[in-house]
Amino acid sequence: MARAAASEGKAAPAKEGLSEIRTTVLGPQILLGFQYEAVFQPGFPALSGWRKALELVALALLLLTIALVISPASHHQIAERGERSEGQTRYDKLMLFLSLAPFALAIGASIPVAIGADVGAAAAVGAAAVAVLVAIFLWYGVELMVRRRGQPARAQAAGKAALKDKIEDIMTETRIVLPGVQALLGFQLAAYLTSAFQRLTAEARAAHDCSLAFLLLSMVLLMTPAPFHRIAEEGRDTERAHKVGAGLVLAALAALAVGLALDVFVAAVAAGLSTQLGAAGAGVGVVVLATAWFAAPLAMRRPRAKVTARGRKDARVERKDAPPPASGGLPAARSPLARRRR
Repeated sequence: MARAAASEGKAAPAKEGLSEIRTTVLGPQILLGFQYEAVFQPGFPALSGWRKALELVALALLLLTIALVISPASHHQIAERGERSEGQTRYDKLMLFLSLAPFALAIGASIPVAIGADVGAAAAVGAAAVAVLVAIFLWYGVELMVRRRGQPARAQAAGKAALKDKIEDIMTETRIVLPGVQALLGFQLAAYLTSAFQRLTAEARAAHDCSLAFLLLSMVLLMTPAPFHRIAEEGRDTERAHKVGAGLVLAALAALAVGLALDVFVAAVAAGLSTQLGAAGAGVGVVVLATAWFAAPLAMRRPRAKVTARGRKDARVERKDAPPPASGGLPAARSPLARRRR
């Protein structure tokens, strides 16, 4: 019972961290889809130059936000090997802390793009500044003011997470990423029906096609762990279900990174930038995503626990030297009852 309580105490912070990230990520994902769809709207070419620039800035900030807020999913599977560790809890906290600032700035950059024509540039910029300040105050100021200082962090028990917890974390991580992929996929499918899409260069249309393929692949990969667990494993919590699920989530993130980078290229070209600048932006995007989702977790990867030959020998010696169960204060083999049976 004590071991179960310790395991539960260790698992709770990591599980709560993934749930909080799942709550946070939906807003940036939906806003990213809106920003991408905006470049295909009929009114976009009529925007002033500074508003088009803000559109691209907001898109870049949202890409950075999503790179940060989704990174705990890959960090959990790569760096922590699926374990609910204290390091994972600290990483969740850090990424959540870092991701809120670019999201607040992205909200501020989006407001003049949306309302600038109706209320004027000055009022739109003022409303954007107020929105950013309110978001920063609520997301950082309040927390820092009420945060208890000098309190020790909650201790977490050592040991490995239960297999059931690992598979539950896999399903949570798919729910973190999947809604955004589905929403962006819908926006991209709708873009084919706009006149702005027909005016894109051949390179931009090809990039849009490739991005759609990668997003479809990402969505299918993210949806696979659930039927695999239910159909192939008949709902049983097995090591194979965990390994297959973790591999599918990481493969889906790789496909998503390529798809988002291609979207950056399409949006840049649609906003009037050159193909070279669009390609440079896509390159920066894929580097940021690959670093946040793969390179950084690999650099922090925890070593796999190994049992050395000396350790196995010591374990055998310990079992050999262990006294047999006693009966009446004497070893069982030397008890009077045992001698009579002989």
